[in-house]
Amino acid sequence: MEEEITSPVGNVLNGYYKNAAVGASAIDSLLDTVTDKNFRKELFYQREYYEHQKQNLTSQLAEYYQLPVKQGTMAKFWTDFTIRMRKLKGIDVHQAARLMAEGTNMGMIQLHQVINENPDIPDEIRQQGKKILSHEREYLDRITPYL
Repeated sequence: MEEEITSPVGNVLNGYYKNAAVGASAIDSLLDTVTDKNFRKELFYQREYYEHQKQNLTSQLAEYYQLPVKQGTMAKFWTDFTIRMRKLKGIDVHQAARLMAEGTNMGMIQLHQVINENPDIPDEIRQQGKKILSHEREYLDRITPYL
């Protein structure tokens, strides 16, 4: 059973962590089907970014005596299931880029929501979220040519 996080800072940091965890998991599920060298490079770069984010956020949460809330079993199942079903039908670079773009857009929406739902967080935590959102927009810009 997951422990409910009651602090606004914990909620926001866990929202940031969830974004990184879901993104890394989706890329892991998709990588074996992507053969385009340049797109694979983008996916590996973004996966590395997410893994680095997860490590940093785990340390940051520990400063507040909290552990990251791991990605829900059902969320991970549906992400993996969706990618697996698309892979069974055959997936090309354009379809893979679309999956990543859709996931990135959903992640950005969730990041905005978690920030907006917690107005009393310190400015440095809010700025951290804006920096993550900026990185996500840049990633989206880099993968849209593959659509």
